[in-house]
Amino acid sequence: MGILDEDVQRVREATDLVELAREHVALKRSGRRWTGLCPFHNEKSPSFSINQELGAYYCFGCQARGDAISFVREVEHLDFVGAVERLAARAGIQIGRALV
Repeated sequence: MGILDEDVQRVREATDLVELAREHVALKRSGRRWTGLCPFHNEKSPSFSINQELGAYYCFGCQARGDAISFVREVEHLDFVGAVERLAARAGIQIGRALV
């Protein structure tokens, strides 16, 4: 069974990517973006960037990119369903199951 598309969208909208990423990375505001050291590769200069308005991240060093769900998948080594469930629990959202 999968997760309903509407629930996935609700989880994306309810998740503040900056607050989520701060659980793993020290971030600093740089204009309209947030920057820090990339959690996906070793680096000495910050190349990881978050656009909070779009809810998206990008690393100029390793080209990692995505949204809150892909961030949790990569950093916590979860599959899609596990990442959505983790973020739903964090946001207090109950998710439904779709018959596949």
